[in-house]
Amino acid sequence: SARGWGRGPTRAEAVRCAKRRERPLRKLEALSSMMTAADLTQDPRPTLVGERVNSQGSRRMKRHLLKDDYAGIVDIAREQVEGGAHVLDVCTALTERSDEKEQMVGVLRKLALSVAAPVCIDSTEAPVIRAALEAYPGRCLVNSVNMENGRERIDAVMPAVREYGAAVIALTIDGVGMAKTADRKLEVARAIHDIVVGEYGLPPGDLVFDALTFTLATGDAEFTRSAVETLDGIRRIREALPGVRTILGVSNVSFGLGPEARRILNSVMLTHAVRAGLDMAIVNPSEITPYSDLTEEERTLADDLVLARREDALPRFIAYTAERTPAAHREEEEEASRADPAARVHWCVLHRRPDGIEGMLDACMETCTPVQVLNEVLLPAMKEVGDKFGSGELILPFVLQSAEVMKRAVAHVEKFLDRAEGTTKGKVVVATVYGDVHDIGKNLVRTILGNNGYTVYDLGKQVPAHVIVDKAVEVKADLVGLSALLVSTSRQMPVVVQEM
Repeated sequence: SARGWGRGPTRAEAVRCAKRRERPLRKLEALSSMMTAADLTQDPRPTLVGERVNSQGSRRMKRHLLKDDYAGIVDIAREQVEGGAHVLDVCTALTERSDEKEQMVGVLRKLALSVAAPVCIDSTEAPVIRAALEAYPGRCLVNSVNMENGRERIDAVMPAVREYGAAVIALTIDGVGMAKTADRKLEVARAIHDIVVGEYGLPPGDLVFDALTFTLATGDAEFTRSAVETLDGIRRIREALPGVRTILGVSNVSFGLGPEARRILNSVMLTHAVRAGLDMAIVNPSEITPYSDLTEEERTLADDLVLARREDALPRFIAYTAERTPAAHREEEEEASRADPAARVHWCVLHRRPDGIEGMLDACMETCTPVQVLNEVLLPAMKEVGDKFGSGELILPFVLQSAEVMKRAVAHVEKFLDRAEGTTKGKVVVATVYGDVHDIGKNLVRTILGNNGYTVYDLGKQVPAHVIVDKAVEVKADLVGLSALLVSTSRQMPVVVQEM
């Protein structure tokens, strides 16, 4: 500060008069548990809502509820999350019992303490929804409202949704029935939007429309184009009602078919729905197969059925899947097992199979150096995964599962890499930026640089900007490498650059 008389304004006074710059704020639209949050729309889409913690669709869940076996229910929830679910759809309604509300509260309290993923409260009873919102220590998604009885359902559920700050799913159903054409789906969606957003003041981003999908297994001419109408409905709702989200109970499309047929048809329907703009999908993640992992014949037959490209699409699809059993998949694995070690490693990374990969890598290193295994076997495999992800053939959970296999493989190969002591080509600081827990890319860069004569300081993941900058200054780094998997977390990169 200035001292004495006759001097100019102090620094504090000068700063006080400075014009403030506007700071752009991004509204976070997410669900949360007691432990973590999940964006309503994952980047890349879709947000996966696990469907197996639901008494209406899972016999196992129903058995646990009938026995008040909450530990078993927690196990189901954990399996869904491990399979890739971001959110859990929870329903405790049973025809054999009348205590849905008490069981819902009991299940949610157990899940809150045991499972990190947030929940979607699934009930047709407004008192159950209110009790669940009151009991759960996080921000929930409510499933659902509709206009089957005019405004009755909306007016019964929305006060609790607004009071507890939840998001809500709206089914495209009105007094006429379930909307089956894209025109009707949009018509019902507009009517619900006018009430929920216009009157109750729910932000559009918290309104999630289910455009409904119907089974293609009946052969009924009325439903031959139902999947096409659903896909078109998703597009039109997103275009006509800016800001709203979309969701789909994907497995409804295959109801009535056998397990193998359902696996293929659900996977293909999900792929087309995401391309149409779907934000969220209610599925069993472990039973979804990446579109690229399906055979060309499987894709063609399922596409014919979903997109209504042939009149005989259903019988052709059923005939194929009746012959296509899990044994066929075992034959593919057996064929891969007979290939050379490098090809087997590539197959394991691509198909997310970690078991026994260390032995395959050891076999590779009998004829190749560890560096060659890293550069010529592992990196091409992960590149193919990345290419499939970039083209939309793989969704994020499958990429992450391949990345875990890759991480395990790289950790094994690293044990055999030789490093010269006392010399360095340069000092490199690497870190996964704050908010991101994915580190496969960073670990690959660290390994390659370290093996090629650089000194690498790996700060790990979820690293704040100031920690990265401080380390770079401390070691006089020649290079700083920043890693992020998601679009949202990559925004931390310019923050680090600005700090530097």
